[in-house]
Amino acid sequence: MRPILECRQVKILVAQASYKFKKFNRVKSARLFQTVYKHGTAFNDAEAVFYVFPSEDEKVKIGLAVGKKLGCAVERNHAKRLMREVFRHKKNELHKPVCIIWVVRRRLLHKGLAAYAKVFCRLAHKAALM
Repeated sequence: MRPILECRQVKILVAQASYKFKKFNRVKSARLFQTVYKHGTAFNDAEAVFYVFPSEDEKVKIGLAVGKKLGCAVERNHAKRLMREVFRHKKNELHKPVCIIWVVRRRLLHKGLAAYAKVFCRLAHKAALM
């Protein structure tokens, strides 16, 4: 008699990191912005400021702030686009569920994506988030 061999395929599901910037990753309400500003801890740099406050839920949230004095709407929106892109790639490296308000200063405004990533990592290390 010949033995019957059964071959079963086992699917292994690996949790992949999500690189999307979803609604639950945003600080949207003015109340939460003010709470983070007033009660959060500030970590500043020559190019940006992080305001960090513990999050109520288990998510990392970010709010972006670029003042009107820094340039026209096109320049401010470009800076926020770069900030969102950096956060989208780095959010999975953050250890704690926090709300972050990232405020850009004039020195960082006209630099590229690599400079934004460097500033984000530097401030996240200062805040002990990475």
